[in-house]
Amino acid sequence: MSALRIVEVFSSLQGEGLCLGQRHVFVRLAGCSLRCRYCDSAQAQPLDAGQTWPSQRVEAAIEGFLAERTHEAIAWTGGEPLLQARALAPVLGWAHQRGVKNLLETNGTLPEEFQKLEPLCDMVAVDIKLPSATGVESWSQHLEFLRVAPAKVFVKVVLTARTTPAEWRQVIRLMQEASPDIPLVVQPATACGGEEPAPAETAVLFLRQAAALLKDVRLIPQWHPLWGLP
Repeated sequence: MSALRIVEVFSSLQGEGLCLGQRHVFVRLAGCSLRCRYCDSAQAQPLDAGQTWPSQRVEAAIEGFLAERTHEAIAWTGGEPLLQARALAPVLGWAHQRGVKNLLETNGTLPEEFQKLEPLCDMVAVDIKLPSATGVESWSQHLEFLRVAPAKVFVKVVLTARTTPAEWRQVIRLMQEASPDIPLVVQPATACGGEEPAPAETAVLFLRQAAALLKDVRLIPQWHPLWGLP
């Protein structure tokens, strides 16, 4: 029986990205390979956060929420879920057999691990990480990741007061090379997350620059802090 390191399992409305407003069961896994300045889930960063749950306990917790009301998907989030890809695979397979969609939320830096789970994911939210937010460059990993399953992916980029025009040009080049058809969500950082958002005029400028070269670009702020939801 596989086991996962779990921080929390809960039901809520999706507060960002293309699934905004849908009700999901959120499974927050422990451990992250990056340390973003704007992280709103810092409690999930350590690999030893939360508790070890056998897969049957994870499935039972999800089943309990699904029995209460309709949910559009299970959002596998973190931390970075792909750090537990091997143990995650059987539970994703169970969800598919149950007829529930899997939404994987990832930092998009572990393409090899993702390939093991790709057939079990219905949608993938890839958060492209800018060096000004993480202190490291991950462009090559992001490019390799986006090339694996562009039909299932949408990209999110968080804009902070530190985001530079050069970084944004690199984001556009990256997406053009991977696939200009991949949807791009421009998300100003949430101030309550500990990092100042990009000025409104900067966000609009970046949006226009991306929209001129990519097929589907949207400005979608993070809503769940405003709704008072987890």
